[in-house]
Amino acid sequence: MRRGACPTVFAPMRTGDGLLARVKPPGSRLSAAQARALADAAAACGNGVIELTARGNIQVRGLTTTSAPRFAHAMVAAGLAAADPQVERRRNVLLAPLADAPTRAVAAALEARLADAALAALPGKFGFIVDGGGGLPLDSVSGDVRLRADGGRWRVWCDGAQKAATGDATAAVAIALRLAEAFLALRTDAKRMRDAVGSPILARATAELPSVAAPVAAAAPSCIGPLRGGFGVGLPFGATDAATFAALGALWVTPWRAVVIENASPRELRGLITDPSDPRRALAACPGRPACDHARADTRADAAKLAALLPGLRAHLSGCAKGCAHPAPAPVTLVARDDGYALVRDGCANDAPERTGLALGEAVALLQR
Repeated sequence: MRRGACPTVFAPMRTGDGLLARVKPPGSRLSAAQARALADAAAACGNGVIELTARGNIQVRGLTTTSAPRFAHAMVAAGLAAADPQVERRRNVLLAPLADAPTRAVAAALEARLADAALAALPGKFGFIVDGGGGLPLDSVSGDVRLRADGGRWRVWCDGAQKAATGDATAAVAIALRLAEAFLALRTDAKRMRDAVGSPILARATAELPSVAAPVAAAAPSCIGPLRGGFGVGLPFGATDAATFAALGALWVTPWRAVVIENASPRELRGLITDPSDPRRALAACPGRPACDHARADTRADAAKLAALLPGLRAHLSGCAKGCAHPAPAPVTLVARDDGYALVRDGCANDAPERTGLALGEAVALLQR
């Protein structure tokens, strides 16, 4: 029940509504057949709730101890999971949506190399980002090792590093794996690269390579509406049902609670967010009660009410003090407790609150002042 667990299709995590499995679409894309297969399995093996994560993964809820193995088998058969549970655990490659063919090839080569037994000890959260620098760049998304196209070559750098190594596509994959191997050679309890980025071992791993400044992180791009190559739609608070997901067709997953659908039109997307100014996009909300047995409120239902009452408010509604939906500070955070919501301004769910014991209406009245 700890925050930070990394469930997979083979190792689901227990939650309030059953077991939760996480699917990592290879190349961050699903064909229409794969989207239908995932939706059908989610409905047959779980409760039909499908969620997007901040790491570009797909979560399926409501599995049981007997149905979870069937779901895992269905995902392997659909080409959405590796057959080896250990390879699947470390297969964490996020590809920028609508990536071109050369960028997709880099991501595929990297995923294939992650099957190497030498990388078996990589932590479950250790992830790679592959970004061709197109219309939906991943600058705002954190990753332990990042590969980004740069004028026909690639920059490769670690999370928190000031310098990036450079090379062609083949060299970029090799450099990324060299950095991962160097991380393992540290033999520490560090789970993420940022905790070890100052290590001499990491420095030596790329010391002989040409280097340039690492690009500066940027804000998340707008991914809702018409895009070159698709149509971006948001899932309200990152969730939808299996029937809606199945009808989307071929799609790219994103880390922004949205998908990019190929060959879509707005009239086909009932119930999803097609307007970039939709107030629900400014709110983060965890599944809440009853999906999570830590939660003390139905946070997604309350977030929908809050979006209608205070459009434009940037806020985080958390069912408990763990703050899973938005670990970073937010302008406003409402944390559900047994006695009502606690109000935190410019902080996280576990920070000291300004007020406690608030009904949702009372919190709205305070925020309107």
